[in-house]
Amino acid sequence: MTSRPDSRIGRGPISKKKINAEQVAAHQKAGQIAYKKGNLQGAIESFTQALAEDAEDVGVLDNRAATYCSLKQYGQARADARNMVKIAPDEDRGYLRLAKILCLDGNFDKARDIYEYALVKLPAEHKGRDVISQLLKKLRDKLAGGNRRDPFSALPLEIAHLTLSLFTFKQLAAILRVSKGWNKFLEGLPSVWMSIDLTGARSRVPWTSVRNYIHRSRVELTRATIGNLVPASTPKVLDMLSRCPKLEHLDLMVSHEQPKEFYAKIKAFRRLKSIKCGPEIKLSHASIGSIISSLPRLESATFLQVWDAPSRAPRAATWPQSHPNMKSLTIASSQEDRTGLSFPVVVPGLGSTTEPAFPNLQELRLLWEPARSCSYRFDPVQDGEHLPPLRVLDLRGAAVQHNFYSILPGTLRTLRFYSGSIENLVVGGFGGNFLTPSENKLPNLSTLVFNDTPWVHADTLALFLLHSKASLRNLHVSFCHNINARGFLSLLDDPRGMNPELRNITELGVACMADMDDTNAGHLWATLPKLKILDLSQTKITGCTIRMFADAQSDDQTATKLESLIIKGCDNVSRDAIDYGRSMGINIVA
Repeated sequence: MTSRPDSRIGRGPISKKKINAEQVAAHQKAGQIAYKKGNLQGAIESFTQALAEDAEDVGVLDNRAATYCSLKQYGQARADARNMVKIAPDEDRGYLRLAKILCLDGNFDKARDIYEYALVKLPAEHKGRDVISQLLKKLRDKLAGGNRRDPFSALPLEIAHLTLSLFTFKQLAAILRVSKGWNKFLEGLPSVWMSIDLTGARSRVPWTSVRNYIHRSRVELTRATIGNLVPASTPKVLDMLSRCPKLEHLDLMVSHEQPKEFYAKIKAFRRLKSIKCGPEIKLSHASIGSIISSLPRLESATFLQVWDAPSRAPRAATWPQSHPNMKSLTIASSQEDRTGLSFPVVVPGLGSTTEPAFPNLQELRLLWEPARSCSYRFDPVQDGEHLPPLRVLDLRGAAVQHNFYSILPGTLRTLRFYSGSIENLVVGGFGGNFLTPSENKLPNLSTLVFNDTPWVHADTLALFLLHSKASLRNLHVSFCHNINARGFLSLLDDPRGMNPELRNITELGVACMADMDDTNAGHLWATLPKLKILDLSQTKITGCTIRMFADAQSDDQTATKLESLIIKGCDNVSRDAIDYGRSMGINIVA
């Protein structure tokens, strides 16, 4: 075979096979198209076919070498690149390709040798010499350490401290292992170690690690989130934390089997502003009252496993008479027998006119798991009393009274109600409005969630949507089987204009709502022009609903586009419809 003019120097015996240039170009183009589409194996096959026609085509060899690199098959890639250098030693392509492959494979020393060899072989006037010289200089700098400097020695102390403060506890622990210099530098910055969080640990954390962390903070720790401990080491860790006089925030997601000992240790944390006791710590109602009473600076308290019934006294002796700093209180339980439990003894002194126990409480959460229709009785106020200025009220399993709506404070922003009931409700008596509306308004209510709430129907829901004048943005009426799509839509349409704010709802959930089909989903879209997130799980919609929302994405006349659509359990929706919706930019959760 004669050598190709100008492009390469022939090696070995001359082949008598006639080269079909058109066939080579066709195979090369097919390979390039396959590569762009991500079909790397197909690209390899096309380039190989082209080389079968002309084994000395440098351009095809370059294409196949690049494809082998994408497949991380560096051995085959090096072979093609070496053939490029052998066929065309006066061209820079082969040297550049071979050096790049060696770098990708981690052979930086050999890549440097290739650049140096190229500068020897290439003619002095070759345009590619400058590029190779620059690449050689960068590679030499890399191998020699270049201009890299220790950032902790180069940066001002304030900048280094600000940078380190952005790292998590797990990341700081990794930084300690980089070098002795970094370890020593971080040890001299106790302010970086003010917060410890063990929840990200992949295995049990020994108590000695907590001790070392506290030592690095110079016993000035302010926040601790403790989890993943060996259970037997919990008391020892609490002892160590109690010696940190500035500790203000404590989350305990560990087990502790001695409630009395636990309380004895916790009351020593006099500066605490927040405390969270996980579900593995069982505390009696009296112990919770004692903990709150002994921590006067406490602003947020969460107890996720309350055990045993509270005292029936009008105001439990262990609970505080006055705690003005408390702003957030969460009490949760999984205790089975709560029949007949009255709310005033769960949080004594919440509703009062003269001496409220928590006059500045903003968030209250009562969570019974599993939530039942009558897990506890929610009657927090008596005649003439009122609730503190709550912003968040989260109730699970509450049996509310007829005055439930009328006692809600006007400051309320978020109301969540899961399961529960209304006391003395007559089965089948949904014809009347059995919640006392009074003149109460909830103008600040922006989030309203009803889930598996049997007393929610068209009349009761009208109180919260229309009568309240609420400025709702998030509304969920899910698994509420006493309201259907028609009744719900009649409220949202609001023909009398009682609450124009309804049209500003951006997030809506109607999971398992009766008669919610494609037609009614279209009415929702037309009624709520600012809707961005919609949950239609377990409804009768089909792919038509998804196509309706998807087509609206490209409609210039539609001001607001739907961002997320949740359709779990919608059996009538096809995979094609879901794929189409996603292709139009909708985040679909199926």
